[in-house]
Amino acid sequence: MGHSILHLLDDRDIVISKVYDMLKPGGIFVSSTICMGGKMLIMQVVLPIGRYFGLLPLVRFFTVQELLDSLIGAGFEIDYQWQSGEDKAEFIVAIKPV
Repeated sequence: MGHSILHLLDDRDIVISKVYDMLKPGGIFVSSTICMGGKMLIMQVVLPIGRYFGLLPLVRFFTVQELLDSLIGAGFEIDYQWQSGEDKAEFIVAIKPV
C-alpha cells in the first residue's frame, strides 16, 4: 500500500519498480495520491519556495495519466481506479501479472 506518498518521492518510477519487484506474481499494489499536474498552478510556485526555505517538503506534480504510465511501465496491470472528486486523491489498484 502506498497512500499519500507517491507525490512526495524524488523519483516515483524507481519506487514503483521496486514495489513491483518485491511483489509475488498476482500481488496487489494499492495507492492513493494527489495528481496535481496541470492543476493548482499557484502551488507549483509556492511549494518550491517553501521547500527552498525548509518549510515544506518536496512535492512532485504529475497527472493521473503520468501515474498510470509509471505503473504500467513498471509492469503492473491496472485493475481499478477511482477519484472521489476533482482535486482529490486518485485511488488505484494495480496487479503484478501472474
